[in-house]
Amino acid sequence: MKAFVDGLFAVAAKETLHMLRDRLTLALLLTVPLVQILLFGYAIELHPKNLPTALLAHEDDEFVARAGRELEGLGYFRIVARTSDAHKADRWLAESRVQFVLRVPRDLGLKVLSGGQAQLTLIADATDPVASIVATQAASAHYGMGTAEGSAPLVKLHIERRYNAEGASRLFIVPGLLGVVLTLTLVLLAALSFVRERERGTFETLATLPIPRSALLLGKLAPYFVLGCLLFVGLLVACTWLIGLPWRGVTPALATTAAGFVAANLTLGIALSLIARNQMQAMQLGVFFYLPSMLLSGFMFPFHGMPAWAQNLGELLPLTHFLRVVRGVLLKDLSDAAVWPLVWPIAAFAVVAALIAFMLYRKRLL
Repeated sequence: MKAFVDGLFAVAAKETLHMLRDRLTLALLLTVPLVQILLFGYAIELHPKNLPTALLAHEDDEFVARAGRELEGLGYFRIVARTSDAHKADRWLAESRVQFVLRVPRDLGLKVLSGGQAQLTLIADATDPVASIVATQAASAHYGMGTAEGSAPLVKLHIERRYNAEGASRLFIVPGLLGVVLTLTLVLLAALSFVRERERGTFETLATLPIPRSALLLGKLAPYFVLGCLLFVGLLVACTWLIGLPWRGVTPALATTAAGFVAANLTLGIALSLIARNQMQAMQLGVFFYLPSMLLSGFMFPFHGMPAWAQNLGELLPLTHFLRVVRGVLLKDLSDAAVWPLVWPIAAFAVVAALIAFMLYRKRLL
């Protein structure tokens, strides 16, 4: 029994020392749960409020302003833009700049003053059922209550749901899965690349090859880049055949977005691989990036329902912009001209990650 107890404490002491010396692993083990608690506690909201709404009105009078204030008073809507151009309002909705458009008729004031019944139209981006259903139900209930005397309401509200009129969750989740699967797969694959070379003792051999350092990094990325592009096309075809997504083919803007997204995740994975000392650390670093990407990108939870600081963090993630492009092309039939402005944040992330990876690689060789 004494030998058992002594051996137990000896091995436990040895493992404790190893754990305390591996500061990166210990920090990640403590940080990842803390990040999840903070995100779920403060950033995630299943019943989002203050969703961005555009006011489409041809007149500028007190009746139009009152219609906007009354909608904002429900707590679910926040007027962030106003226009008299219906095409501009439709473009804002398609590009996910706003979640709703409140269309006010030209003769709102005249009908209200004459005792007639006016009709407002609330156009909702229904690609995200969680964000749109609760808000539209609250608006419908408010405008359907009638007056205090029990007569019919002076203003009726018509709800127009676009892009996903049935509120099918699969049309919202499945396009997002394309980006989530690519992020998890490519970041982890790239994050393990240089770590495996060091553990096998071949990193120094690669470093002594008579080729430029940039060529070595690109050579490590090239096979994974081709694999990522093929994986994107394969997943897209599978989702179209199995789920019934309305796919109209790979447009130039969609292809460019996918290529940039694959490159962004791979360059980040290479940078993580150069930071990590072993495969366990590389996987932990990959998960540390993957979890905020999944939670803050709008994949599962309404992006516009998060607080401003969480939205600002989400704007830095390539998955956020990739989801907007994929959902916009597949569900909203966005044109290439509308997609191009959404691509540059992904390209910027890829360039920054590539520069960090190159600097870390040079530091490893010094």
